[in-house]
Amino acid sequence: MAKVAIITGAARGIGRATALRLSKDGYAVVVGDILEQVSETAELVKQQGGEALALVVDVRNEAQVKEMVERTVAEFGGVDVLVNNAGVVWRAHIVDTTSDDFDFVIGVNLKGAFLCTKHVAPIMKERGGGVIVNISSIHAFATLPNLAVYAASKAGLIGLTRASALDLGSWNIRVVAICPSAVDTPMLRDKPTEAENLAAVARWEKASPIGLLLQPEDVANMVAWVVSDEARGLTGVALILDAGVSADLQVRKIPV
Repeated sequence: MAKVAIITGAARGIGRATALRLSKDGYAVVVGDILEQVSETAELVKQQGGEALALVVDVRNEAQVKEMVERTVAEFGGVDVLVNNAGVVWRAHIVDTTSDDFDFVIGVNLKGAFLCTKHVAPIMKERGGGVIVNISSIHAFATLPNLAVYAASKAGLIGLTRASALDLGSWNIRVVAICPSAVDTPMLRDKPTEAENLAAVARWEKASPIGLLLQPEDVANMVAWVVSDEARGLTGVALILDAGVSADLQVRKIPV
C-alpha cells in the first residue's frame, strides 16, 4: 500500500516540486491549491509514473479543507504526510496594512495550516501516525521592512508547529517547520519588469555566503528527508534552510 501525502499550495513553486519529489519516493499525492493550474502538477506527477489527485481548495475555508481530506481518504484510503505549503506574501508598511490585508495573509498562511492539521490528524491517527510539515520562513526570525503581517504569519506557524507537536505526539504524529529564505519561485519573481526580477535574484544570491538562491527542489528535498524514518527524532522544531543568509547581519539591507 502506497503512502499518501497531501500538499497544499501545489500549483507551482515549492508545492509542485514537493509533489514531484514525494511521488518519486513512492507516495500517492493529493495536490491542492486555489489556482486551477494545480491540475498541471497532477499531470506532471502522472507523467513520471505516479498517482495524483488535483483539488481546487481554499485553505481558509474549513468546509473545503474537510472535503479535501475526505476526498483523499476516499481515493487513497488515508493520509501519511501533510505539507502545509499554501502561502501568500504581502508587502506594505504596517501603517498602510488594512485589517482585510491582515485577515487575508493570516487566513492563508496560518489559519489554513491550522485547518488542514485539525482535519488530517485524526485520519493519521487511524493510520498509526504520520508527519506534518509546515513551510514557514526565515522571516519568522530575521525579516525586512514592509513585511510585518507576512513575518507574523510565518512566526505563528512555528508556534503552531511546537504546540501541535505536543498535542499530536501521543498519536505518533511528528510536526516540523521548515524555514527557507528566498526561493526562486513566481512569488519571488513578481516584480513589474524582468530587469527588477533579475535584480531581486542577484540580491539574494549576494546575501548568501555561498552565492546560492534556493530552488524549489532544495525545499522539496528537505521535506522528503523530514518525512522519512531517517528524521524520526524530529518534532516540534523549526529547521532553517537559507543558504547562510541569516548568518550575515547585513541581510537587513536587502531591499524588499
